[in-house]
Amino acid sequence: MRQRLLILQGKLKRCVTVLQAHQETVARAPRIDALVLGLVEDDRCLLRDVKRCDDVVGEIEDTLTEIFRELMAADLKSERRRQEAERLSDRIGDTFPYSSGWNLADEISETFTYAASPLLRAEGGILFGPTALFVKRYAEHAVFTRIMHKDVILRLTRLRRVVREALEGPLLQEPTLMDLEDIDELHHSQFERLIADLLDRDGYRIIRSGGGPGDMGADVLAADPLGRFVMVQAKHFLAGGGSVGQPVVQHLYGGAMATHPSTLPVVVTNGRLTGGAKGWAAEDCRVRLIGREELRRWAENGESLESVLKGTGPA
Repeated sequence: MRQRLLILQGKLKRCVTVLQAHQETVARAPRIDALVLGLVEDDRCLLRDVKRCDDVVGEIEDTLTEIFRELMAADLKSERRRQEAERLSDRIGDTFPYSSGWNLADEISETFTYAASPLLRAEGGILFGPTALFVKRYAEHAVFTRIMHKDVILRLTRLRRVVREALEGPLLQEPTLMDLEDIDELHHSQFERLIADLLDRDGYRIIRSGGGPGDMGADVLAADPLGRFVMVQAKHFLAGGGSVGQPVVQHLYGGAMATHPSTLPVVVTNGRLTGGAKGWAAEDCRVRLIGREELRRWAENGESLESVLKGTGPA
């Protein structure tokens, strides 16, 4: 998919380069008093490239729509990536109204072709000269062509932004994986974000990430596809040199029950879990505990949270 997007990005860049080459023509107001063959040729080239680039824009819009449709139809567990695919797909559907000149594209082309004819006395035509009415119509069509040029530039700008966001945003990010040794070096806030990313990877919707006053012991609050809450207390220790005791587990359990009786409380740590914490959590399976080895399976080996929790209590 990345390769397909890079190809589209290259096509868009080439179209922009083609249209930017006409900036001098676009900036020059059409003459309303006479036809000048050299300027007529400039306008004909402008119209030709505007129409060609508009065709490319239409093809790219169709391809992007297909890419996002395929992605959303796949087994995309990450809520964040799915929402990003939907957002970018909607951006493709945001259309700018075409100016009225597009309805006259064929007529404009005929006008420019006629104006460039050697039979017309524009800079030495051999049979007859342009009437004032024709010169006026030519000027109007030249104005329409400049507006059409602006239309295509706007569409190119929008599509380039969509492709760039698809390439640089969360859409193509690989599922979160991190070695336990690298986790040991994180800041606590980075550890919380990692937990949120892991939950998102496994198909959970992140409701809140980051603890604070009134968090009831939860650093990350998420919901599974069925709407059931998961409340996570993240305890990070530099180099894994610390332990989580029973009070932390009890506090989280109280907050989870106050949120909703079906909330699943989970303590995640890169440190050690004390015997008191394990014993209290295991009673009636009140709290699930993820210690160093479980964290390694979840973050380093890429196992799902559901798989990891199977070893910490009833499925």
